[in-house]
Amino acid sequence: MKVLNVEDFKHFKASYDSTFKRKDLPKWFYPNEDVYWSGRKLRATLYQSWNVSNFPFDRHTLTIALEETGKNSSQFVYTPDFDNSGYQTKMALDGWKITRFKIAEQKVFYASTFGNPELVVPQDSYSRLVISIDIKRVKLFSFLKLTIGVYIAFAVAMLSFFYDSDQTSLASPRRAIYIGALFAVLLNMRIQESVLGRTEDLTLVDQIHIVTILYVFGTGVVSVYSRLTSESGKKKLAMELDRRVFFRLFTLSFVVFNVIAIAYAIIVG
Repeated sequence: MKVLNVEDFKHFKASYDSTFKRKDLPKWFYPNEDVYWSGRKLRATLYQSWNVSNFPFDRHTLTIALEETGKNSSQFVYTPDFDNSGYQTKMALDGWKITRFKIAEQKVFYASTFGNPELVVPQDSYSRLVISIDIKRVKLFSFLKLTIGVYIAFAVAMLSFFYDSDQTSLASPRRAIYIGALFAVLLNMRIQESVLGRTEDLTLVDQIHIVTILYVFGTGVVSVYSRLTSESGKKKLAMELDRRVFFRLFTLSFVVFNVIAIAYAIIVG
């Protein structure tokens, strides 16, 4: 028997191995009264593909696959004891919770003779046991730590709407605010990559950062528009648009986007 998804065989060890003769009380092997019962405790580091697109509301299915290597399924079959198979319910899993345990019997076909000169065509299939463990995160504070910086940066960028736009200096308060906010979001984005790792998927945290960058850029566009409006002699109109229209539009739409994105992540998991 082999474990398919072992990451490092150097640490794949059997710390307990024994065989005893026992009475067949469940009558699984009737009419035999006595059977041989073998027990083995294994320790291994397994690899698993993770999808953190909906972090921290992501849910995962961890699998442990055991497969026969010598005989095909016509000669040997693993049959699980469905009623008496399970896991230690009091296991301490920091930040996680097991939601389901399932064990299944499978037959896997390999289109190869594995170089066996006595075989002309590939053998039909091999018996495999697959243990599936569904887990979900129960600690969400890490999400706040990754996004608090970007939310504060957005709030600071929104303050730029309350500054006059008729200043031409590159160091004007309004320009300094949204440039500083943009820098803060980009820096926070690099930090979250170091925590979650690089992935080609667009994660929930990525979406929040990218949308915030677009909003901060939008404040810069609005400041240019306000500047041009002020230069045309409509300074009061520019201030009204900044504080009563653009500030409310940006803030409300940003909140709506976050509610929808987070709700979707919670539902999909």
